Amino acid sequence: MPVGGTATSITTIQAAKNASIGTYNIIVTGTTVAGRKVLSSSALLTVTVNPQGDFGVYAYPYSITVVAGFTNSTSIILYGRNGFNGSVTLSATVPFGFIGVMGGQNPVKLTPGTTNNTSLLVSTTTSTIPGKYNVTITGSSGTVSHSCILAVNVVDPSPESLTLLGVTNKFPTNLTLSLRNNGNTPVTLQSYSVTDISGDMWTLANWTGPTLSPGSTSPAIISIGSSCNTCTYKGIIDLFQQFVPTHTYLITITTKLNSQFTFTVIF
Repeated sequence: MPVGGTATSITTIQAAKNASIGTYNIIVTGTTVAGRKVLSSSALLTVTVNPQGDFGVYAYPYSITVVAGFTNSTSIILYGRNGFNGSVTLSATVPFGFIGVMGGQNPVKLTPGTTNNTSLLVSTTTSTIPGKYNVTITGSSGTVSHSCILAVNVVDPSPESLTLLGVTNKFPTNLTLSLRNNGNTPVTLQSYSVTDISGDMWTLANWTGPTLSPGSTSPAIISIGSSCNTCTYKGIIDLFQQFVPTHTYLITITTKLNSQFTFTVIF
């Protein structure tokens, strides 16, 4: 370095992974020899060790029940810590046993102080053995990774079960049934027939009926006569064209799985 000149030196400070969080004082000393003299000068350098940016991952709900042959889903929640800013790539480790998973958004972007989520669909087949399984969900970003466990309880499907809670919106050629699914599998309504006290019958074979989730209640509209152009009629001509007050009718509903449920309705 020339007399009266300046020079620059770059000092790199690296904190170990197990370094304690806090502030440290570092004394940097420069030494040189001028003639017969040893000259030195020192400077104080203050260094602050901050926590490494990190993230967490968990499933909500962390435990789900899946009927064999059907699907269920949960949410994977990710949240940043210590100013984390980056993308987290998710992967799942699935136990053998005819269980599959399908994720939503991946990777998931996190900015400092935010929380984000994506969906995880768990599917089974009719060959999946009922029992409890653990699915491991791992989030990775660079050298940082964290995992959580999703508990999956696979159960046998129970027989379809429908109950009639009530009848509303009664009109001469249609009415609305309030139906409840008491089973553990979705029920799709596919056809219905309405029979009067004389045995005359209206049938709708290709009914776009509702699908009832387990434990849910749904309205189902039953139409006859002029309100149902695609219905077929079997009986005495023109005898049963409308619902008659105080008369009793039998309504038989058939599901997509060919289960039949018959309800007595007094109009």
